[in-house]
Amino acid sequence: MKRTLIATLLLTAGAAFGASPYDEPYSIITIDTIKPADYHLKPVFVNRVDGENSVQRNKHVVPPGDHEVVIDKAPQGGFHQPTQKVMRLRTEPCVRYNLAARVENSVTQDWEPLVRSTEPIGECAAKFKVSVR
Repeated sequence: MKRTLIATLLLTAGAAFGASPYDEPYSIITIDTIKPADYHLKPVFVNRVDGENSVQRNKHVVPPGDHEVVIDKAPQGGFHQPTQKVMRLRTEPCVRYNLAARVENSVTQDWEPLVRSTEPIGECAAKFKVSVR
């Protein structure tokens, strides 16, 4: 009886720890690392996605669907505007989303988060036979 219970617990624990976000089609939410020519675009940090911190800095592997992304922007030039905003993002399978901030007014430092670019994740698309635009 005891051995059966222990074996069942070990199998259950192994299955829980063995699951990976890469076992199903996935999306990646990350930051835009390319320096923009547009001075209104600023870098951000992805703080949390769906209330969870990332295991890897600024890279969140998530299932496709709707997500709540908390984004931080460093204050610039001594301004003290809110540095954290929440963004709703619907992700598609096998697509990487690169996020940035658009500063609308350099005097007040008002800003909004945005998806600066998207790109297909070729490895994911090939593995799961997903067509990516």
